[in-house]
Amino acid sequence: MPAFFIETTPMSRLRICHTPAFAYPLPPAGPTDAAWHARLCEALRRHLSPAAAALLAEPVPSEDGAWIEWYTSLAGQPIPLTSLSGEASRRARNLLEDRLQAMVALAGRLAAADPELADAMRRAASFPDQSAIYVVDGQPVMTFWGYGTAPWPEQAASSPSGRSSAKLFRRPWPVLAGLILAAGLGWAGFLFDLWRWPPWGPDHAAMLAAEQETGHELRRVLLARQSDLARALGRCALEAQRDALAREGELLAGKLEALTAELAAGLDTCQGEAALDALSKERDALSGRLAGLQRDLEAALEKCGGARLSGERAKSARLRAKLTALQAQLAVKLNRCGKKPPGDTAETGSVPAVSPIPEPSPRPAQAAGSLPPCPGERPPEDAPDVAIVLDASGSMRIPSVLDGNSAQLIARFERCMTDSGLLAPVVCADLIGAYESIIQGDRGPTRLMAAQKAVNNVVGGLPGDVDVGLVVLEDCPQASDYGMYDGARRGQLLQRVNGLIPRKGTPLGNGIVQAANKVDGVRAPAVMVVVSDGKDSCNADPCAIAAAVKAAKPKLKINVVDIVGDGAVGCIAKATGGEVLTPRSGMSLDQMVRQAAKDAEKPEHCK
Repeated sequence: MPAFFIETTPMSRLRICHTPAFAYPLPPAGPTDAAWHARLCEALRRHLSPAAAALLAEPVPSEDGAWIEWYTSLAGQPIPLTSLSGEASRRARNLLEDRLQAMVALAGRLAAADPELADAMRRAASFPDQSAIYVVDGQPVMTFWGYGTAPWPEQAASSPSGRSSAKLFRRPWPVLAGLILAAGLGWAGFLFDLWRWPPWGPDHAAMLAAEQETGHELRRVLLARQSDLARALGRCALEAQRDALAREGELLAGKLEALTAELAAGLDTCQGEAALDALSKERDALSGRLAGLQRDLEAALEKCGGARLSGERAKSARLRAKLTALQAQLAVKLNRCGKKPPGDTAETGSVPAVSPIPEPSPRPAQAAGSLPPCPGERPPEDAPDVAIVLDASGSMRIPSVLDGNSAQLIARFERCMTDSGLLAPVVCADLIGAYESIIQGDRGPTRLMAAQKAVNNVVGGLPGDVDVGLVVLEDCPQASDYGMYDGARRGQLLQRVNGLIPRKGTPLGNGIVQAANKVDGVRAPAVMVVVSDGKDSCNADPCAIAAAVKAAKPKLKINVVDIVGDGAVGCIAKATGGEVLTPRSGMSLDQMVRQAAKDAEKPEHCK
């Protein structure tokens, strides 16, 4: 017996069974093939109905020809006809018999117009035995069609007259009695017709001829109505196909419109050359002014013997901050247009990406072997600054804990979206639904929820003299600066953190620039804690920006908490001498964030 099971192919077909190609002797006309199957199904759909076309299973032979896989367009569990019983078996057999008779009748109507198709349809109305019949959703489906000589082995013929004659011949005495009665009635009618009285009575022969003519006319009308019905069913099938194509066209038009809008937005980002030139000129002018102020500051320091020149330092710091912001904007826009930032001129020299804070005066060196001062004992300006760069992009909606299959699917989706660019909605359409089902399913806390909890725990344990800044990666092209918070405003900081929700892009490079400008890192130490699950998605180079930050602020260390652990942002920590903490370390997210902020915590020797 052939093996059968459900398997849905990309064309939404159902595989019924997997059979040897030579399970039955080949018919004289040769084995069935997909070409004749398509032609027969098209004729059945046009002249009968789609349900009649579903009677013939589609044969798909293997490459070596040893096996045949049978498919159907119906949906449901395929069940062998021989395994059914009771009302289900009777209903399926009646449907099979009706559709075989309809095929034979259609072959008779097609004989004059297409003899070859009519002959193929007569052959297709046969099968070797009942084991070749399956039932799917209550509908009979026939495999190895064309391999037999009669629809049912236990019946003498497929037509109603054949069945009636078989039953009659199995009961000879009633048949004989009926023949004798018919002969007597005929003879009586003949005599009555000869001896009827009065002679002007009704002419029964004429009445019979009139009734026969009426019957012939009704049969002609019935055949015409059947032909009209077949054509109407064919039109209905074509209209259904037309509606399906129209819906598919509307869907493709929507996708095309979305792609067109995305392409237009991408092209708009590469415009505005005048704005880029203006930013470049302003950058050069500020660089020149900054260099002049630096020379004036050095001369004033030498002249005044190291006295405080607060006005010049403040002005220099403001100019450096403005220059850094302009450099970041210029780099982002040039990267979008596929251009490299212009090199520094010989006059201004190399300008760091982040403005350093110049030391007001030499500080006495700490004695070798002495312990660092504890919070409350050290001056406020000596307390380390902490800047938290928290990723709140769309990917932070992903559950923090995933099983193996879900994690692989998320990785495939993110890789597809990154590699496909503007065509990602179309190329990755088959992954979007599965991705959204994982995001929307009840799978516990998301990555952002876990990060919020970890930041709450770490911020609550920092000394009171440590100022904490918050920069959030929410959307391109710039990160969101939520300000700097001293020890008395920790509650406001945590409210900001806990109120975040995942949004869109990941402007990691710009976030590092903004966080670096919030801390010292030149005179006093500073720690930047980056909590993210991916790389920059706004066309910036975080690695180069981190190197510029380290050059401008040598006492700033960037520690990276890589939630995914793919190593995409490890270069940021490496450029500043910081740590990269990933799930492979065996620590929880809370432990990793605490380790990243360890340099700002209370020294171990302090109470």
